Amino acid sequence: MNTQWKSPNTIIGSVATGNYYFDRPEIVNEIWRELEKGNYILIAAPRRVGKTSLMRHMTEAPKKGYKLIFENIQGLKSESDFYKVLYKLILSCLTKNKQVKNWFDTYLKTRSITEIDINGSFKISHLQLDYLDEINNIIPKIEESCDTIVLLIDELPEVLHNLNKNKKKEEAISILKNLRRWRQGIEYHKLRFILAGSIGIHYVVNAIEGRTSDLNDLIKVHCHPLEAENTNNYIDWATKNATVQYNDELRLHLLNRIQYFVPYFFNIMLDEIDKKAIKTKNPCITIQSIDNAFDLVIKNNDHFADWKKRLLDYLPKEDFRFVNEVLTYIAHKNEITIQEIFNKAQKHDKSIDYMDFINDLEQDGYIVEQNQKYIFISPFLKEFWKRNNPIYNE
Repeated sequence: MNTQWKSPNTIIGSVATGNYYFDRPEIVNEIWRELEKGNYILIAAPRRVGKTSLMRHMTEAPKKGYKLIFENIQGLKSESDFYKVLYKLILSCLTKNKQVKNWFDTYLKTRSITEIDINGSFKISHLQLDYLDEINNIIPKIEESCDTIVLLIDELPEVLHNLNKNKKKEEAISILKNLRRWRQGIEYHKLRFILAGSIGIHYVVNAIEGRTSDLNDLIKVHCHPLEAENTNNYIDWATKNATVQYNDELRLHLLNRIQYFVPYFFNIMLDEIDKKAIKTKNPCITIQSIDNAFDLVIKNNDHFADWKKRLLDYLPKEDFRFVNEVLTYIAHKNEITIQEIFNKAQKHDKSIDYMDFINDLEQDGYIVEQNQKYIFISPFLKEFWKRNNPIYNE
């Protein structure tokens, strides 16, 4: 046996960048097509599909005529903090733009900005800037010949939700209104947005405003799981030169256990199998090795607890009780019909808008419709929910 053990090319927990990023050119190309049409993008995808990795990857290879910059804004606590971050990102893009150097240098002097680095951090000598006003003033001045600024903003839904939860509803609404104004005002056409988040933005906005019309102009780009024909490509890529290898029989069994083909689920399985093989010093795995890894993954709450916590955090208690009962029913019964969902909705006084919750669960990657019934989109989630809710009373 080779004494130099090589583990698979997997990463869990952190954003997959560099050599750990598995390229998804079909999604990236679709985003670029929409940007070139002048559209603003909402990356619509369930949790753990790889939205953040994809956004980070795009900033590393921008097309000519565009300046891209990514920011995760999850920790922001106020409307003014939001505008300050956007302003910082815009300054960073303009700093790298040689076409506006003379004009931009003059602008910095008029605002008493004495220092700015490549990340957009800056120092202001004596003025307290109104960052919203500055954004409104600076973007219309960007000339046609200059690069278009594209801000890739991650976790906007969570920021809006937290503002609303902390009794800052008007601040959340103001952010939504300004984002819409920038998207629709022709004078701001040199500023574009790619938005994403790990909770459903439509549910959050509807909870804040009672409607989702402020999102209607966003173009959805779906970040789908891997197509079945690409799963072997992913296994080849992840296990290239790795000590543990997978023959056709093992691959088929691995795919049957995963079912929902996102890199994250491949990674946690390949990693668990590899760790066990290292402990036993035996790279020759079996079907039982895959089954054992599946069971260990399910028992590791760190992988899936966040899926339930997200629902607890952004749903009111009465809404969560309804949603959790639906998911618990599916976990124990394998599937649920629309009629059974409606019966539970009546029990929880949700018979008017119950399908909104089901649509959100589907969009956020918990369940999927199959033959007019709903099932868990992933066997991992199903088994986690059953383990977390071991008893279901009719």
